[in-house]
Amino acid sequence: MELRRALEGMPDVVLLYVMADRQINRKTLRFVDGNLLRERVRFLRDPESRVIDRLRIRRPDPEPIEEGVPHPSTYVLDREGRIRLVDIREDFHIWIDPAPLLEALESIP
Repeated sequence: MELRRALEGMPDVVLLYVMADRQINRKTLRFVDGNLLRERVRFLRDPESRVIDRLRIRRPDPEPIEEGVPHPSTYVLDREGRIRLVDIREDFHIWIDPAPLLEALESIP
């Protein structure tokens, strides 16, 4: 929620959330809708985790329920598709701090 507040003043920033098929369920959709995330975030369903594999962020030793699920990852790209920030985490309980994201966004002309 801290990140959402930090991005409120940046209406031209588009957030894309890539989800493996196994991540999409009623609980996930309740979270997304309950926090009004569909208004600001575009969700991409990744059948067979193809995008996840292309980015090389699939969990290497997943529990059966996590098969095809990525490490929590954040990428900031500019309008030309150049990568300005990459943050890949092992623990999905720890979210990226908004400060590095804002710094990366502010560095984009």
